[in-house]
Amino acid sequence: MSARASRGPLRVAIVGLGPKGLYALERLAAIASAEGSVAPLAVDIYEPHPTPGAGPVYDPGQPAYLRMNFAAGMIDMWPPRESDPARPSFSEWRAANAPDNTEAYPPRALVGQYLADGFERVLDGCGSTIHSKLRPEAVTSIRPTDGGWEVAATERREYDEVLVATGHAATWDGALSEAGTALRDLVPAVFPVERCLSSDRVAAGSVVAIRGFALTMIDATLALTEGRGGRFRPGREPHLLSYESAGDEVAKVYPYSRTGRPMLAKPDPESAIGSAELDRIAAEGRSPLEALPEGSPIGAAADVVAHVACESLCSAGDTVDPSREVAQRLDDALAGRATPTAATPAEEIERSIAVGAGAAAPGVDWAIGHTWRAVYPALVTRLGAGGLREDEWPAFRRLATEMERLAFGPPPVNAAKLLALIECGKVDLSHLDDGPAPGADLVVDAVIPPPGAAGLGQPLLKQIVRDGHARIAAGRRGLELTADVTCVGADGTPSHGLAAIGRPTEDWVIGNDTLNRALHPQPELWARRVAERARAG
Repeated sequence: MSARASRGPLRVAIVGLGPKGLYALERLAAIASAEGSVAPLAVDIYEPHPTPGAGPVYDPGQPAYLRMNFAAGMIDMWPPRESDPARPSFSEWRAANAPDNTEAYPPRALVGQYLADGFERVLDGCGSTIHSKLRPEAVTSIRPTDGGWEVAATERREYDEVLVATGHAATWDGALSEAGTALRDLVPAVFPVERCLSSDRVAAGSVVAIRGFALTMIDATLALTEGRGGRFRPGREPHLLSYESAGDEVAKVYPYSRTGRPMLAKPDPESAIGSAELDRIAAEGRSPLEALPEGSPIGAAADVVAHVACESLCSAGDTVDPSREVAQRLDDALAGRATPTAATPAEEIERSIAVGAGAAAPGVDWAIGHTWRAVYPALVTRLGAGGLREDEWPAFRRLATEMERLAFGPPPVNAAKLLALIECGKVDLSHLDDGPAPGADLVVDAVIPPPGAAGLGQPLLKQIVRDGHARIAAGRRGLELTADVTCVGADGTPSHGLAAIGRPTEDWVIGNDTLNRALHPQPELWARRVAERARAG
């Protein structure tokens, strides 16, 4: 008998309840509760992590030095709405629950507490329409039945609707552990730092090579220094820090990466360059991006970004025409070339901190990074799905990689910590683009699995693609979706009742690694479709 033949409650499974799964659950609960004609739904939530809503990325138990690079004032797990005490933004929740923390870029653990609290609020608000059950189990397969889907975990259960929201993968084809590196010399992952980088695993006094020079490398380095008792003090400038060593830390850290270029610091929200004119320029820049036709070349979007960056830099006070330099930077990024610079990586980091603190004049790096952040919502809306030509995706990913370095780097405090560790010699950049430093005691792999569904160590994603229930769009990394978030099967037809959201869909949906509720409509689209199906019976 099919799942709907009995005409009982619509049975729904949400596989993975990090933030994206939580947002989908919240929308389903809100829509079903607000529309009284919706029939009851039975929702099973599969999440093996002990803190549903937060998941491992925002685990409330992680150290406080692991910070957000997303400003506190922008974190809100609820959709845009009028003020509601039962649905607080992070800032409102923090004022009531952690008033001593006022940092612009808060600890991820504190945000995890907020998300976990939000999960409980969602459950409390379900009313009689949704009957939910949390199942702390990992799902191993999803297969079709006569009219439904079988989800296999500790048991096999049948559902009418399944949403895959599995988030970050544990490993991937490009991991060092997959390349035959001797495991006795390899720490294959950074998180959770309390286990992966403990003093038992990485002994005090060790010389450590770290693969990667991005956000995860900074987290790993802080775990091996500040996490071992080292302390940061005020530095030579108000926006800089100095470092005092401790006895249990590692001796030296040698990061290395493919490009050797650092991520630049996010601006301090309180001192960031801003004006009504900059807001106007950004708004006018978003309009032509939103108007790009289907199947546009990425160069058309890059031209708009270049124009907005030049206008922004001139508005911020630069009197030299930056158009040639901006165009060259974007051309290099599209081609995957590193733009030559006379600045050392440490100098690049220091200047980005100073610009973000209002202590130095902005330049081209600031203009391009600011512009990418300002127009990003339009890029997400217009370039996903069929917005770009199929053959343009490699160039887009090259561009996005460089823009991530300029626009979505570490919070200023963590950038200042990294610079202090470089200046005191604890972090050594002498082998930055040469591979692991000779003589290192071990190597830490701080390159996390990429988003999408291709080449990842997620058996569930591999299974649904292998069995033809979902497919990876040509030239992309993520699962192809219909407009209502249904997975597209290998034959090009929708796999009705099977949907996906978040990181597994990257490139089909752009920019999933964010807590910004306003950026993606997928939770709402999925929830409305499921509610309509429940109403139809």
